[in-house]
Amino acid sequence: MRRPGLIFAGVAAWLAGMTELGPVAWPPAPIRTERLLLRASEPRDRPAFVELLASPEVNTYLGGPRPRADLERELPAVPEQWPGSFVVELDGAMIGHVLLRRPPERQRPAAVGRADLGYLFLPEAWGSGYATEACAAALDWFDRALPGEPTVLFTQSANVASMRLAAKLGFAEVERFEAWGAEQWLGLRSPTP
Repeated sequence: MRRPGLIFAGVAAWLAGMTELGPVAWPPAPIRTERLLLRASEPRDRPAFVELLASPEVNTYLGGPRPRADLERELPAVPEQWPGSFVVELDGAMIGHVLLRRPPERQRPAAVGRADLGYLFLPEAWGSGYATEACAAALDWFDRALPGEPTVLFTQSANVASMRLAAKLGFAEVERFEAWGAEQWLGLRSPTP
């Protein structure tokens, strides 16, 4: 049985245990793609972060949404303000978040010490290739900032869209395992030369 509070607590503990990427200049100059802008978080992004974290659709495979009132009370004025955290902007509005961080030592052995790619996009941004475009740009930045370092990606194997995105980005399956009451998938992406 899925217990959203417990699962979110597990995700929150995982995020709290994340460590810095390493010696990277932050924030970098904004990254422009064909349609998007990736940049550091700003105070104007707080409402979109609340939407992302409170959305049942966005959090289907992440343990469920957080209560909006809790988010309004707990989120800082500038959420997710650390190296590797990119706001994804389309036409001046935040549509998503891409995060590159290092999993804590207690994660799966294949992921220990490796940077982990995570992403969340508002439902109205789904199906247009924005996640692929933004994640590819963030990974390109990572490859330049920390050459030679592989990245990992965790997702539930039931999350078909995320599995497709992982394949498009060049992640290859390392293992599947049970956690939080569901089968999880771990993929590895070797750095591009």
